[in-house]
Amino acid sequence: MLSRFPLRSAALLLPLLLAACASSPSPVAYEGLDSARQLKPVKDDEAPFQFCDAAADFGRYKAIVIEPVVIYEGADQQFGSVPAEDRKIVADYMRAQFGDSLAAKYALAAAPGPEILRLRLTLTGIETSIPVISTLSHLMPVGLVVNSGLQAAGRNGTFFGSVSYAAELSDSATGKLFYAYVTRQTPDALDVTASLGSLAAAREGVRIGAAHLRDRLGASCSNA
Repeated sequence: MLSRFPLRSAALLLPLLLAACASSPSPVAYEGLDSARQLKPVKDDEAPFQFCDAAADFGRYKAIVIEPVVIYEGADQQFGSVPAEDRKIVADYMRAQFGDSLAAKYALAAAPGPEILRLRLTLTGIETSIPVISTLSHLMPVGLVVNSGLQAAGRNGTFFGSVSYAAELSDSATGKLFYAYVTRQTPDALDVTASLGSLAAAREGVRIGAAHLRDRLGASCSNA
């Protein structure tokens, strides 16, 4: 005979899971960005606003300067009630992770110069995960089914957080903008480790985004 407890728990959890499936806010072409007027909507769910100089040749650059991450304060920011301390934690983490990722392609430079790229990152939004509830929603059978469907659809896991940011890549000597985009990054919906702490999903989103930029810079901007 099936225990009533798991069935009752599933019945209680299901409405919460369905509510958690609601879409999170998409990033916008944030008005306070230097590249705001150049960003254009594109058919890319990951980076829905982009600018790309098709003549850019990232292969001729030997190094990159990664500036301290800017914490966006415009009226269209997407931090909600996330405290300033948590924003600073994620911003510092971003600079370190992008540095580690891009070091596979470029030397990390301390100052602008010839054949040196400049990366400016602007943290524009954070959604926090909901500890305990997020973990339980991934471990219970009904939650596993729901999150498997979300993973297949490329959507965020239940009660997972996310990170939104802008990246602007330019020639450090001339200031010429080559590539810019805004993005919202989330962990895989089935990655239960992203539920272990309120900022765990945001951190994982940063790691994913850093790896994606590194891979995009392996081709010309027109193919990014």
